[in-house]
Amino acid sequence: MIARRVSVGIVNHNGESYLQQTLRAVARLGPAVDDVLLIDSGSTDCGGALVREHFPYVRVIELGANLGPGAARNRAIREAAHDRVLLIDNDVEPQPGSIEMLATALDGHPNAILAMAAVLYEQAPDTVQYAGAVPHFLGTPALLQADTPVARLEDVVRVVGTAITCCVMVDRARFGDRPWFDERLFFYLEDHEFGLRASLQGYDCLIVPAARCLHRAGTIGVSIRQTGRFTPVRVRHTIRNRWLTVLMLYQPGTLLRFAPALAAFEVLQLLGAARKGWIGHWLWAAGSTARMLPHVLRVRRAMARSRRRRDLEILTAGPFPFNSRWHPSALERAARRSLDFVARLNWRLAGGRAS
Repeated sequence: MIARRVSVGIVNHNGESYLQQTLRAVARLGPAVDDVLLIDSGSTDCGGALVREHFPYVRVIELGANLGPGAARNRAIREAAHDRVLLIDNDVEPQPGSIEMLATALDGHPNAILAMAAVLYEQAPDTVQYAGAVPHFLGTPALLQADTPVARLEDVVRVVGTAITCCVMVDRARFGDRPWFDERLFFYLEDHEFGLRASLQGYDCLIVPAARCLHRAGTIGVSIRQTGRFTPVRVRHTIRNRWLTVLMLYQPGTLLRFAPALAAFEVLQLLGAARKGWIGHWLWAAGSTARMLPHVLRVRRAMARSRRRRDLEILTAGPFPFNSRWHPSALERAARRSLDFVARLNWRLAGGRAS
């Protein structure tokens, strides 16, 4: 048992088909959980009514519109009865013992503000979907232990430089009044931006492989596993939020140091967007980024005051982490090899640390 109580905040958007199974899993976590919140972000299904009828102990908080998962997590952190908050997506089943393991990891790392569970496929629970991530210097998270057997997981707590919030315990008291998730990013990479920002501010993000959760098909209408395709909202926000993360958080020297690899990526991304018919999405991302430049400058000024680590202490190299469900053509595979060559060479010549 753990000494302190834990709140559970469930981020929900149109998750009616998931919620009963998720809440049953939460109920199995034990008496340490005595506060459960469902933060509903503009759902159009009957999930809220289902929870009120069948799980009356759950506090349902409606945001009134789809403000994105970052806004829902922020609300859960603010409204939680306890400083330790387990944040989960609506299609996630935290396994018994997970909160004790996450809490123990936080207790053993006083500088940590969050601890992530290993994520297993619900349909294949002997396979790891991912066990945390590290921040690739080209602007995205690189998943750890993706699609590997659970038997290969090492039960060693690791400090990483970013966050994935499928199933994560945060410590509200340790982060104080600093801003949590940037709600302007709306969807996708908003957790990566937060984890990288917190790491650069001197805090630690932990991956706790012994803590496990099962993950179902993902956000209704958006997830690749649920829809079978890259949806426009995912494409647009992936492009834009990667740009915003780099522009807001990277030091000027980092942008200059890695300009060749960053430029190579942008050229290949634009060519790929043209090939796939995504130029409209690319233009939307470019226009939205331009409109957000005042916000970018505000975040950069705040980071200049609060930064405690240099970028190169946190960023990592390696092959660019393309989505495993993207099946590239021969031309696209050649472009990937070219990008990886440029990135590897740029990293070495620019003095990046050994990965």
